[in-house]
Amino acid sequence: MIGLIAGPQGCGKGTQAKFIERDYGFKPISMGDLLREERDKDTDLAKQLKEIMARGDLVPNEITFQLIKNSLDVYDKVLLDGFPRNMEQAEWVFNNIKPNFMIVIDISEDETVKRLEKRRICTATKKIFIADKIADKDIEDCKAAGGEIIQRDDDKPEAIKHRLNIYRDQTEPVEKFFVKNGVPTFKIDGAQSIEDVYESLKEKISSIL
Repeated sequence: MIGLIAGPQGCGKGTQAKFIERDYGFKPISMGDLLREERDKDTDLAKQLKEIMARGDLVPNEITFQLIKNSLDVYDKVLLDGFPRNMEQAEWVFNNIKPNFMIVIDISEDETVKRLEKRRICTATKKIFIADKIADKDIEDCKAAGGEIIQRDDDKPEAIKHRLNIYRDQTEPVEKFFVKNGVPTFKIDGAQSIEDVYESLKEKISSIL
């Protein structure tokens, strides 16, 4: 069984995907994580990805398709986090994967920018932090693991706004495509608390399982 979870950057897809994995057994597969893992390797593809992601541009479809195929070979129940992002990807997913449902977590552009500008990450553990809530222990733990807490290039204001423009132009039509083709699609208000967002998600997921 395959589900999709979508929404603008910073809407909390990753957090909610972990809850869904815990309660329903869906393995979250984040295209962002897959791309960052590939980017951090010492390969020609990694160099290409670094340039693309630093600009905030979308990665070419032939790369994302192969990464998704590799992941789907491993798990029976999958939740694709942040994929598909454009119509070509949506058509590929519909024709090759046949998703069972789609969830869209919706937040405003102002909320997206506010959330992502504060996001930081440990380069070693990949743990995410909020800039004004980083404790001394967090810094020490990250250093002990061999990393440092940084702001990613794609979380800087200019890249955020560029990615939001791409989302509006290319990703929002994906939702309409799946609705038109009969995929159960649910929109959730992401401005709620994390707990309330998940309560809304549970109601929708339980209705189709």
